[in-house]
Amino acid sequence: MFKLKLLSISTIFILAGCVSLAPEYQRPAAPVPQQFSLSHNSLTPAVNGYQDTGWRNFFVDPQVTRLIGEALTNNRDLRMAALKVEEARAQFNVTDADRYPQLNASSGITYSGGLKGDKPTTQEYDARLELSYELDFFGKLKNMSDADRQNYFASEEARRAVHILLVSNVSQSYFSQQLAYEQLRIARETLKNYQQSYAFVEQQLVTGSTNVLALEQARG
Repeated sequence: MFKLKLLSISTIFILAGCVSLAPEYQRPAAPVPQQFSLSHNSLTPAVNGYQDTGWRNFFVDPQVTRLIGEALTNNRDLRMAALKVEEARAQFNVTDADRYPQLNASSGITYSGGLKGDKPTTQEYDARLELSYELDFFGKLKNMSDADRQNYFASEEARRAVHILLVSNVSQSYFSQQLAYEQLRIARETLKNYQQSYAFVEQQLVTGSTNVLALEQARG
């Protein structure tokens, strides 16, 4: 005996009102030009990872590239910012999914009949299909979804800001160190030239080719 039970689709309507109470967003005037000379591709927002800002295109020194890469990989603040982005993204996905119909399906088989190891005489197949949907006339779900979306965007921009600041700090420290090394090299080279010049004038004084005044001038 074969029996199939298919429950009719049940739809749950939760009526919360007919208008949204959320205030209409008014974009504030930005104190920047309306148009830029940059191409559209250069304004593409970040997607994933720390490579999205294209920082490698700005540095040709392999040493500073290596240092920045290590800092980005091991920086705790950047990892925390990335985790907040993932958390905000997950929250947005959950909230946004509540705005759409939810479909659940289940099935099962029930055997009944014979005793003492006899084969069953009845098989019942049970299938269930349930559809639930919350009408959002009040705009609650949409407003929650919009808020979570903005939170996600804010988290992503915060991560991007931490990333840019870290790249800036590492590169600035590196080039400041390189400048200090170069200044030290120049100072040592200047001292060496001074010592050679003084030794030359001192030798001339010994041979009588110059006088004490020239030696004092060479001494500075």
